[in-house]
Amino acid sequence: MHARGPLPVLRRGPHRPGRGREAPQGRQRGRAHPARRYRARGGRVKRLLAVLPLLLLSACGPSAAETETPRDAAAPTWSVACTPGTAPLDGVGDLELDCLGDGAATPVGAAGKPLVVVLWASWCVPCQAEAPEIEAFFQANGAQVDVLGVDTADTDDAGRWFADDFGMTFPSVADPDERVRVGIGVPALPGIALVRPDGTVAQLIVEPGVTTASLTEAAEAAFGLELA
Repeated sequence: MHARGPLPVLRRGPHRPGRGREAPQGRQRGRAHPARRYRARGGRVKRLLAVLPLLLLSACGPSAAETETPRDAAAPTWSVACTPGTAPLDGVGDLELDCLGDGAATPVGAAGKPLVVVLWASWCVPCQAEAPEIEAFFQANGAQVDVLGVDTADTDDAGRWFADDFGMTFPSVADPDERVRVGIGVPALPGIALVRPDGTVAQLIVEPGVTTASLTEAAEAAFGLELA
Protein backbone atom coordinates (compact mmCIF):
# COMPACT_ATOMS: atom_id res chain seq x y z
CA MET A 1 0.00 0.00 0.00
CA HIS A 2 1.40 3.37 -0.97
CA ALA A 3 1.84 5.98 1.73
CA ARG A 4 -0.56 8.83 1.32
CA GLY A 5 0.85 12.30 0.98
CA PRO A 6 -0.04 15.04 3.40
CA LEU A 7 -3.60 16.27 3.14
CA PRO A 8 -4.02 19.79 1.80
CA VAL A 9 -4.38 22.35 4.54
CA LEU A 10 -6.56 25.38 4.22
CA ARG A 11 -4.39 28.28 5.31
CA ARG A 12 -5.69 31.64 6.29
CA GLY A 13 -3.84 34.87 5.55
CA PRO A 14 -1.19 36.08 8.01
CA HIS A 15 -2.42 37.86 11.06
CA ARG A 16 -1.89 41.56 10.76
CA PRO A 17 -1.67 43.75 13.81
CA GLY A 18 -4.55 46.10 14.15
CA ARG A 19 -7.19 43.80 12.64
CA GLY A 20 -10.14 43.32 14.91
CA ARG A 21 -9.36 46.47 16.88
CA GLU A 22 -11.83 49.26 17.08
CA ALA A 23 -11.21 52.10 14.69
CA PRO A 24 -10.27 55.47 16.10
CA GLN A 25 -13.19 57.60 17.10
CA GLY A 26 -12.52 60.02 14.30
CA ARG A 27 -13.54 57.41 11.71
CA GLN A 28 -17.03 57.13 13.14
CA ARG A 29 -18.04 60.45 11.61
CA GLY A 30 -20.48 60.36 8.74
CA ARG A 31 -21.96 56.92 9.54
CA ALA A 32 -25.74 56.66 9.56
CA HIS A 33 -27.43 56.10 12.85
CA PRO A 34 -28.33 52.38 13.29
CA ALA A 35 -32.06 53.20 13.40
CA ARG A 36 -31.84 55.09 10.10
CA ARG A 37 -29.96 52.23 8.43
CA TYR A 38 -32.64 49.80 9.63
CA ARG A 39 -35.45 51.97 8.22
CA ALA A 40 -33.67 52.27 4.86
CA ARG A 41 -33.15 48.52 4.60
CA GLY A 42 -36.75 47.90 5.63
CA GLY A 43 -37.98 50.10 2.80
CA ARG A 44 -35.93 48.19 0.22
CA VAL A 45 -37.24 44.87 1.51
CA LYS A 46 -40.84 46.09 1.29
CA ARG A 47 -40.33 47.20 -2.33
CA LEU A 48 -38.79 43.82 -3.20
CA LEU A 49 -41.68 41.94 -1.61
CA ALA A 50 -44.14 44.04 -3.59
CA VAL A 51 -42.68 43.06 -6.99
CA LEU A 52 -41.76 39.45 -6.12
CA PRO A 53 -45.22 37.96 -6.97
CA LEU A 54 -45.05 39.57 -10.42
CA LEU A 55 -41.61 38.10 -11.04
CA LEU A 56 -42.79 34.64 -10.02
CA LEU A 57 -45.83 34.79 -12.29
CA SER A 58 -43.75 35.82 -15.28
CA ALA A 59 -41.24 33.00 -14.64
CA CYS A 60 -43.78 30.19 -14.16
CA GLY A 61 -46.30 31.07 -16.85
CA PRO A 62 -46.13 29.51 -20.34
CA SER A 63 -44.51 31.49 -23.11
CA ALA A 64 -46.49 32.91 -25.99
CA ALA A 65 -44.99 30.32 -28.32
CA GLU A 66 -46.23 27.52 -26.07
CA THR A 67 -49.78 28.82 -25.79
CA GLU A 68 -50.21 29.75 -29.45
CA THR A 69 -49.11 26.45 -30.98
CA PRO A 70 -51.57 25.27 -33.66
CA ARG A 71 -51.34 21.74 -32.25
CA ASP A 72 -53.80 22.74 -29.54
CA ALA A 73 -56.55 22.96 -32.15
CA ALA A 74 -56.09 19.68 -34.04
CA ALA A 75 -55.00 16.12 -33.38
CA PRO A 76 -52.03 14.64 -35.26
CA THR A 77 -52.91 12.67 -38.39
CA TRP A 78 -49.94 10.26 -38.56
CA SER A 79 -51.44 6.79 -39.05
CA VAL A 80 -48.89 4.19 -40.19
CA ALA A 81 -50.26 0.70 -39.50
CA CYS A 82 -48.23 -2.02 -37.75
CA THR A 83 -47.40 -5.57 -38.81
CA PRO A 84 -48.09 -8.10 -36.02
CA GLY A 85 -45.04 -10.05 -34.90
CA THR A 86 -45.14 -13.84 -35.13
CA ALA A 87 -41.94 -14.59 -33.18
CA PRO A 88 -42.13 -12.92 -29.74
CA LEU A 89 -39.29 -10.56 -28.91
CA ASP A 90 -36.84 -12.19 -26.53
CA GLY A 91 -37.12 -10.62 -23.08
CA VAL A 92 -40.69 -9.36 -23.36
CA GLY A 93 -42.61 -12.58 -24.06
CA ASP A 94 -46.09 -12.51 -25.59
CA LEU A 95 -46.43 -8.75 -25.31
CA GLU A 96 -49.09 -6.81 -27.19
CA LEU A 97 -48.93 -3.03 -27.47
CA ASP A 98 -51.22 -0.58 -29.23
CA CYS A 99 -50.06 0.50 -32.65
CA LEU A 100 -49.27 4.20 -32.47
CA GLY A 101 -50.68 4.77 -35.95
CA ASP A 102 -54.12 3.16 -35.67
CA GLY A 103 -54.48 1.88 -32.09
CA ALA A 104 -54.64 -1.80 -33.09
CA ALA A 105 -53.31 -4.31 -30.57
CA THR A 106 -50.00 -5.53 -32.01
CA PRO A 107 -47.90 -8.51 -30.88
CA VAL A 108 -44.32 -7.27 -30.51
CA GLY A 109 -41.80 -9.42 -32.34
CA ALA A 110 -40.29 -10.43 -35.64
CA ALA A 111 -42.54 -11.27 -38.58
CA GLY A 112 -40.45 -13.61 -40.72
CA LYS A 113 -37.60 -11.16 -41.37
CA PRO A 114 -34.80 -9.58 -39.37
CA LEU A 115 -36.15 -6.72 -37.28
CA VAL A 116 -34.67 -3.44 -36.11
CA VAL A 117 -36.46 -2.29 -32.94
CA VAL A 118 -36.00 1.44 -32.35
CA LEU A 119 -36.78 2.87 -28.90
CA TRP A 120 -37.62 6.57 -29.14
CA ALA A 121 -39.79 9.29 -27.59
CA SER A 122 -40.89 12.81 -28.46
CA TRP A 123 -39.03 14.17 -25.40
CA CYS A 124 -35.75 12.43 -26.31
CA VAL A 125 -33.37 15.02 -27.77
CA PRO A 126 -30.91 12.55 -29.41
CA CYS A 127 -33.89 10.81 -31.03
CA GLN A 128 -34.49 13.94 -33.11
CA ALA A 129 -31.12 13.55 -34.80
CA GLU A 130 -31.49 9.79 -35.25
CA ALA A 131 -35.03 9.77 -36.68
CA PRO A 132 -34.05 10.89 -40.22
CA GLU A 133 -31.12 8.45 -40.23
CA ILE A 134 -33.33 5.50 -39.29
CA GLU A 135 -35.97 6.56 -41.81
CA ALA A 136 -33.30 6.59 -44.54
CA PHE A 137 -32.20 3.10 -43.48
CA PHE A 138 -35.80 1.88 -43.70
CA GLN A 139 -36.32 3.42 -47.13
CA ALA A 140 -33.18 1.72 -48.44
CA ASN A 141 -33.55 -1.69 -46.76
CA GLY A 142 -37.20 -2.16 -45.85
CA ALA A 143 -37.59 -5.02 -48.31
CA GLN A 144 -35.01 -7.10 -46.41
CA VAL A 145 -35.29 -5.81 -42.84
CA ASP A 146 -38.35 -4.73 -40.88
CA VAL A 147 -38.19 -1.66 -38.64
CA LEU A 148 -40.46 -1.20 -35.62
CA GLY A 149 -40.39 1.91 -33.50
CA VAL A 150 -41.35 1.81 -29.83
CA ASP A 151 -42.60 5.17 -28.54
CA THR A 152 -41.44 4.91 -24.94
CA ALA A 153 -42.85 6.66 -21.82
CA ASP A 154 -44.71 9.12 -24.02
CA THR A 155 -48.25 10.25 -24.83
CA ASP A 156 -49.83 9.02 -28.05
CA ASP A 157 -50.45 12.49 -29.47
CA ALA A 158 -46.90 13.66 -28.72
CA GLY A 159 -45.55 10.52 -30.37
CA ARG A 160 -47.70 10.98 -33.47
CA TRP A 161 -46.64 14.61 -33.80
CA PHE A 162 -42.99 13.54 -33.58
CA ALA A 163 -43.45 10.80 -36.19
CA ASP A 164 -45.26 13.22 -38.48
CA ASP A 165 -42.68 16.00 -38.05
CA PHE A 166 -39.80 13.68 -38.96
CA GLY A 167 -41.61 11.91 -41.81
CA MET A 168 -41.40 8.46 -40.27
CA THR A 169 -42.92 5.86 -42.60
CA PHE A 170 -41.99 2.80 -40.52
CA PRO A 171 -44.56 1.67 -37.92
CA SER A 172 -44.36 2.24 -34.17
CA VAL A 173 -46.12 0.91 -31.11
CA ALA A 174 -46.90 2.87 -27.94
CA ASP A 175 -45.15 1.67 -24.79
CA PRO A 176 -46.00 4.12 -21.97
CA ASP A 177 -44.84 1.68 -19.28
CA GLU A 178 -41.42 1.01 -20.90
CA ARG A 179 -41.95 -2.74 -20.99
CA VAL A 180 -39.84 -3.24 -24.11
CA ARG A 181 -36.96 -1.06 -22.88
CA VAL A 182 -36.80 -2.88 -19.55
CA GLY A 183 -37.35 -6.32 -21.08
CA ILE A 184 -34.50 -6.14 -23.58
CA GLY A 185 -32.15 -4.28 -21.26
CA VAL A 186 -31.76 -0.85 -22.85
CA PRO A 187 -30.63 1.51 -20.05
CA ALA A 188 -31.95 4.75 -21.54
CA LEU A 189 -33.20 6.32 -24.75
CA PRO A 190 -32.37 6.19 -27.54
CA GLY A 191 -31.76 2.50 -28.02
CA ILE A 192 -31.86 -0.02 -30.85
CA ALA A 193 -32.17 -3.82 -30.83
CA LEU A 194 -31.19 -5.91 -33.84
CA VAL A 195 -33.53 -8.91 -33.70
CA ARG A 196 -33.20 -12.16 -35.63
CA PRO A 197 -36.26 -13.66 -37.39
CA ASP A 198 -36.73 -16.07 -34.46
CA GLY A 199 -37.11 -13.16 -31.99
CA THR A 200 -33.71 -13.42 -30.32
CA VAL A 201 -31.68 -10.24 -29.91
CA ALA A 202 -28.45 -10.27 -31.90
CA GLN A 203 -27.15 -6.88 -30.77
CA LEU A 204 -28.09 -3.84 -28.71
CA ILE A 205 -27.03 -0.32 -29.68
CA VAL A 206 -27.28 1.93 -26.65
CA GLU A 207 -24.97 4.81 -27.56
CA PRO A 208 -26.65 7.83 -29.19
CA GLY A 209 -25.51 9.15 -32.54
CA VAL A 210 -26.65 6.34 -34.85
CA THR A 211 -26.40 7.17 -38.55
CA THR A 212 -27.73 5.42 -41.63
CA ALA A 213 -24.24 4.13 -42.39
CA SER A 214 -23.51 2.87 -38.87
CA LEU A 215 -26.90 1.15 -38.61
CA THR A 216 -26.44 -0.48 -42.01
CA GLU A 217 -23.01 -1.79 -41.02
CA ALA A 218 -24.32 -3.16 -37.71
CA ALA A 219 -27.33 -4.82 -39.37
CA GLU A 220 -25.17 -6.46 -42.04
CA ALA A 221 -22.90 -7.93 -39.36
CA ALA A 222 -25.79 -9.08 -37.15
CA PHE A 223 -27.96 -10.57 -39.88
CA GLY A 224 -25.38 -11.69 -42.44
CA LEU A 225 -26.99 -9.60 -45.16
CA GLU A 226 -25.70 -7.26 -47.83
CA LEU A 227 -27.70 -4.07 -47.47
CA ALA A 228 -27.89 -0.83 -49.40
